[in-house]
Amino acid sequence: MSATEALTARRERAPRMRKRWTPSEIVVMVVLSALVLLVSTPVLYALANSFRSYSDITRDPMGLPTSFTFDNYVQLFQQTDFAEAVGNTLIITVATVVLLVAMVPMAAYGIERLGGRLGRGIYVLFIAGLMIPFQVRMIPLVEGFDDVGLYSTLTSVILVHLGGAASFGILLYCSFIKGIPVEVEEAAHMDGAGRLRTFWLIVFPMLLPVTSAFVIIQALGLWNDFFVPLVFLDSSSAGTINVAINRMVGLLTSQWQLIYTGAILAIIPSVAIFAAFQRYFIKGMSIGAVKG
Repeated sequence: MSATEALTARRERAPRMRKRWTPSEIVVMVVLSALVLLVSTPVLYALANSFRSYSDITRDPMGLPTSFTFDNYVQLFQQTDFAEAVGNTLIITVATVVLLVAMVPMAAYGIERLGGRLGRGIYVLFIAGLMIPFQVRMIPLVEGFDDVGLYSTLTSVILVHLGGAASFGILLYCSFIKGIPVEVEEAAHMDGAGRLRTFWLIVFPMLLPVTSAFVIIQALGLWNDFFVPLVFLDSSSAGTINVAINRMVGLLTSQWQLIYTGAILAIIPSVAIFAAFQRYFIKGMSIGAVKG
């Protein structure tokens, strides 16, 4: 064994000194721990109460479950329309995201590459849509959907979400497309590819980072949305998950054990989606910021 190898082996066997935290690192860790505790406390409280009976919750709201049973989870699907609400939420989320991905990138590509002055005007109109509060458009939209027979249908909710999310999507995609070299598209045109083929085979794969961020943002927002389904779906429909949970709250009595159970089930998909695609979300947002 050479002297260098012996020295390396001795260093590996030697106990490593633990790095001491600096005062600033200690302050950061204390603040992060406090924030984690602050955010997780309501979730842990709802999780604990999802295993308690109605009488236990009303008698001691801050108590811990004495036994773990899944009766509340069974009753939630047997005694309420929660299963239909989950299906409605899934349909709205998936349909809206698919339509957004199919239309918004192409619209942004047309504005940046083909629009010229007209495209700039259309871009301004889309951005202006971000400035108009939903509450201003709410009553005209309700009256319009009611006139054409779409009020209290999932289609009305999907269309409202499409109109609201398209403006943000145009802003995001246009800032990203500006950074794509035009020479790549010109090479495709010289090989005989048309506009649509160039976009879907050449440009769109380059948009996957920002598309992943856009999909995650919209999917989480759609899944957790409460106000739009509340306005555009009347009591004849089961509504979405959050609307169904809200209807369990009564003027005189509330089904607290089912409310906490429904809240936990509503959180699980959001946490799973963000945990699975967190790195794509951060990468997409950072690349979009640099491209803009």
